[in-house]
Amino acid sequence: MSNKSVGMFLGLFFAALLAGCVKDVQVKKPAAPINKVALVSLSVSNWGGTVTGTSGSEAKAAALISSTLGSLLEETESKLSGILRVTKVSGFVKNPEYRNLASKSKHDVLVPKASGTPLAIFANDNEELIAAKVSPEVAKKLCTSLNVDAVIVVYSEWAETMGRFVPTRRALAKNVVSVWDRNGDLVFFKRVDEQGEGVLGGPYGPIVVNEGTIKQWAGAYNSGFGQIVQEMKTTLKP
Repeated sequence: MSNKSVGMFLGLFFAALLAGCVKDVQVKKPAAPINKVALVSLSVSNWGGTVTGTSGSEAKAAALISSTLGSLLEETESKLSGILRVTKVSGFVKNPEYRNLASKSKHDVLVPKASGTPLAIFANDNEELIAAKVSPEVAKKLCTSLNVDAVIVVYSEWAETMGRFVPTRRALAKNVVSVWDRNGDLVFFKRVDEQGEGVLGGPYGPIVVNEGTIKQWAGAYNSGFGQIVQEMKTTLKP
C-alpha cells in the first residue's frame, strides 16, 4: 500500500472512530444559571502521526505542536471570558484537590502548561478522552473545589484533509467541547471540524510541517473553538 493510501486510510479510520465515540450524547438543561466556569482540561492529539509530514519524526512534530499550546490556552480562556466569568487555570493548576482528581491513565496526547504545570486529564480511557468526557462525580468535585458553576473540557484532534475537487491538503482540527455543571450533568456538548487556510501539500508526498505551517493547525483550532463559543453563548449564558 502506498504512503498516500495509508494516509487516506488512517484519516478515514480516525474520523470514523471519533464520530462513533461522540454521537448519541445526552445533554441536560442546566438546573441553575451558568455564570462562572473553569477550563479544567485541554488536550491535543496527533493521531496516527498525520501531522508529522516533513518535520521528519513524530517527536519533532510533537515539539512543534507543543510550541503552540501556550497561546491556544490563552486564546481559549479569552474566548470563554467573552461570554462567561472564567476562573483562570493558572490559579488552580497546582491545587492538590484539582491534581488528585486527574486520571491515572496514560494518554498519547499533548497538553499545555499553566504556571509551568501541565493541565490535568480526567478521561479514564481513550473513548472518554476523545468525547471530552469527565465522570459526574469528578465534575461535581471540580465545581465545588474551584467554586464555579461548571467546568469545561476540550479535546482537539489534529490531522489533515484533502479537497474534494482540488487535490490539495490542508490542516484539520477536530474540536470536541463539553461542559459539566455542579450536579455532574453534561449541559453542553459540541464538535466542530475546521480546516486551515493554507495549502500544505498536493495529493502525493508528505505535507509541509514546520514552525510556520504548524500555525495552520492552531488557526484551525481557534476558528473552530470560536464557533463553539458562539453556540455556547446562546445555550449557557444567563
